[in-house]
Amino acid sequence: MIIQKLIIYALLLLAVAPNSSCSKSDTPYIPTDSLGKLNKWVYDSMQLYYYWSADLPANPDYSLPTQDFFKKLLSPKDRFSYISNRSNIGPVKTSAELYGFHYTLTPDPFDAQKLVGIITCVMPGSNASNIGLKRGIMFTKVNDRAIASQNRGEVAQDLQAPNAMLQLVTFNYNRTTLVDSARVAVQSPAFTPKSVYATKLFESNGTKTGYLAYYFCIEKDDGTVLQGIQKLKQQGITECILDLRYNPGGSVASATKLAAMLASNFNPNSIFITYRGNKHGGTVKQSFQDAIAFSGNASGKNMPDLQSANLRLSRLFILTSPETASAAELLTHNLRPYVNIIQIGETTFGKDEASFTIEDKRNPRQVEWLIAPIVYKIADGLGKGDYATGLAPDHVVIETSKLPLSPIGEPGDLSVDKALTLIYGTTAVNVMNL
Repeated sequence: MIIQKLIIYALLLLAVAPNSSCSKSDTPYIPTDSLGKLNKWVYDSMQLYYYWSADLPANPDYSLPTQDFFKKLLSPKDRFSYISNRSNIGPVKTSAELYGFHYTLTPDPFDAQKLVGIITCVMPGSNASNIGLKRGIMFTKVNDRAIASQNRGEVAQDLQAPNAMLQLVTFNYNRTTLVDSARVAVQSPAFTPKSVYATKLFESNGTKTGYLAYYFCIEKDDGTVLQGIQKLKQQGITECILDLRYNPGGSVASATKLAAMLASNFNPNSIFITYRGNKHGGTVKQSFQDAIAFSGNASGKNMPDLQSANLRLSRLFILTSPETASAAELLTHNLRPYVNIIQIGETTFGKDEASFTIEDKRNPRQVEWLIAPIVYKIADGLGKGDYATGLAPDHVVIETSKLPLSPIGEPGDLSVDKALTLIYGTTAVNVMNL
C-alpha cells in the first residue's frame, strides 16, 4: 500500500535530509556526472527511508543505469519496492489494472496435465467488460501459447502487457471436455474502477445478513461505501459478509473508514495501526481518527457519522483470496482486536508493508524519477503483524473447485455459500439487491 505523505514527517524529525546523508564508506562519494548525482540521490533516499536500510551495500556501483542501480540496493526480502521514470520504467501492472479482469489458473477439469485460466471477476466499464467477458469464462491459451504448469510465469508476463489474445473455451454438450469457443483480444484503455460492486441483503427466518463486495480501497468512493453501510444498517442486519476477494488494497484511510463502521466497539481514539520503520522511522501508532485524517475525501471523516453508521456487529464474515492484498489485508487483520472475524476462502497475498513515493525534485522544472521503497512493516493496534506469507482463512474454500463459477455474491458462489451455511445452516435464503 502507498501511505500518505504526511506520515513520513515523523521520520524527518529524526533524520537528516536525503541530500546531506553520507554513504556507509568512511569517505562519502561525491558524484560529478548527472548519472552519479541521480544515483546518489536514490542511495541517500534509501538510507533515510528504506525499511531494510541497514542492509544497503556500503559501496554501490554509481555508474550503473539508475534502474539497475536501484535493484542492486534492494533486500532479498523486498518484493514490492519500485522505481519509475514516469514513462517506460515502473511497477508491473496486473490484468485487473490493464484490462479489468481478475483470473486464476487451475488444473483442466478433464486433464490434470493441463491448466486452464478462469476469469473470476470483471470490472464494470473496463475493456474486458465492454467486449463481453464475464466471471466464469475460461481460456486455455494466451497469445497462442497453451497454458501449462511449466510456463505459468510466461503466461503471467503475457497478461501484464498492454495487449493480449485469449483463446476462450467452454464445456462441450455433455460436459466431457473443453472446446474452443472464441478468440478475443484484450486491451488496456484507461477506465475508472469502483469500490463497491454489490450491496445485498440475505434473509431467512427473520435473521438479516448484509453483504458488501468491496473491491478497491479508493478514496473517491468513500461516500458510496458509507451509503452502502447505511443501507445495511437501515435494513436491521445482525450479520454481515464483507467480500474482499478481489481487493488489491489502496488507501489506508479508506480502509480505516470502513473498519470504523464494522468494529463492534468503535472508539475514534483506539489504536488501529502500528507502523514499524527503520532506525530513523521508529514505531508510529495511529488511532482510527489519526488514519482517517489523512483522507482527501470528506465523506466519512466525521467521527459522529461513522459512529452512527456502525453496524454493532458481534462477528464479521470476511471472504478472501490470493488477490486480497495490502490495505484489504490490513482491514482484515487489524479489525480482529475489535470484532470476531471469521475468514472464509483462501490465504491472502501477504503484503504487510507500506511504501512512500519520493520524487527527485532537485530540478523543480523536470521532476522525472520517483522511487517507492518499502518504509514500514504493518501491525495492528496491539502491535501484532508479520503476515508476509498471507492471512490464512478459518474456513478454506477454493471457489474454482466447482465449475462453472456462479455470479459473485449469489447462492452458488462457494465462499458466500459457506458464510450463509455458518449463519443459517442452509443456503436457501431470500436475496435482495440494495
